[in-house]
Amino acid sequence: MMKSSISALLFLVGCVSLIGAQQVALFPIEKNGKTGYIDVSGRVIIKPQFDDGWPFNEGVAPVRVGDDWGYIDATGKIVIKPQFFQAKKFSNGIASVGVWFPQKQVITSKVGFYNYIDRKGQLISKDQFEVAFSFADGLAQVLTWDYKNGIIDTNGTLKFYFDIYNAGFSNGLAMFKTNGNMPDTKVGYIDKSGKIAIPPTFDYGEDFSEGLACVSSGNGSGFVDSNGKIAIELKFDGCGRFYEGLAPVLVNGLGGFIDKTGKMVIPPQFAWNPGKESRFSDGVAVVKIGESEKPTKDGLRNVTITPDRNIMANSSGLYGVIDKTGKFVMPPKYVQLGDFENGLAWVNLSDAYIIHGDTNRWGYINKQGKIVWKSF
Repeated sequence: MMKSSISALLFLVGCVSLIGAQQVALFPIEKNGKTGYIDVSGRVIIKPQFDDGWPFNEGVAPVRVGDDWGYIDATGKIVIKPQFFQAKKFSNGIASVGVWFPQKQVITSKVGFYNYIDRKGQLISKDQFEVAFSFADGLAQVLTWDYKNGIIDTNGTLKFYFDIYNAGFSNGLAMFKTNGNMPDTKVGYIDKSGKIAIPPTFDYGEDFSEGLACVSSGNGSGFVDSNGKIAIELKFDGCGRFYEGLAPVLVNGLGGFIDKTGKMVIPPQFAWNPGKESRFSDGVAVVKIGESEKPTKDGLRNVTITPDRNIMANSSGLYGVIDKTGKFVMPPKYVQLGDFENGLAWVNLSDAYIIHGDTNRWGYINKQGKIVWKSF
């Protein structure tokens, strides 16, 4: 499981599943090459028995048995038979899956196609897609076999064609770029009918979150509302998304946090890693003290590639945890730390920052700083 899922675990370590009226947060672990799940105390709830597994969402988790993926509930019972070559988390009651061709034959270098299933494991569409992104706000982006980007609803009905760069709606809007990642590209937003709601006039943009979106234009970054009006002045050097009422902003090379009025509530003092900005979850935020990630002089990170193809880097900073006042509730002492979800966070217990791949020294930590489970 860890061979392919460290990046996901940094942001999706936990879930809330329902067993009767009781809420149970479960977290994937690996033991002797098998995946199981623990609760927030570190107690094994589902013994390691699957060949791979992902975090729960909407009460179920994708697991692999042999070559086939299916889904289990919070008791470990298989509720959707393993039968897919790929399975993603459920969202809006629908999950994206990879469907094998008959007899698992390979046709033109492909083993199958992508589609969606409902909670009964039934395909929602008769179409076969090249790519099928997860649902959000009741819509999902697909790539057809003739390489057209379309938007479908939870009934599998194609609503319209449009190239949504981030492949998802949020707060009823989806970001798009006029020319991909080219220097002259502009960012705008469409609504759920496919109409342009905010014209593409920005140089950079993020998905909407809590009613606002980070955008950049000229030499400044700030936030717009769903009508495209400037809600927080474009006066920062960079910004991220709002979570739990706060958003990260960049000022003179350091990151801090503002509220929705634009007031700086936690002064800039943290390392800033573009694309991986800190966010609040579970009432806390993971922040880094020390130098931000940056390329070496030749344009590459100072990395090491191990014999089993893990990509690791020396870290010049350490991660800790702050509350909404900016006070450290866990001092910066870890080389890598995931966001907290449902009481726990994934933590790298080795000495090297993992860019891609695996480490055999990892675990889960609670907000009191206690390691509740570790892999070694």
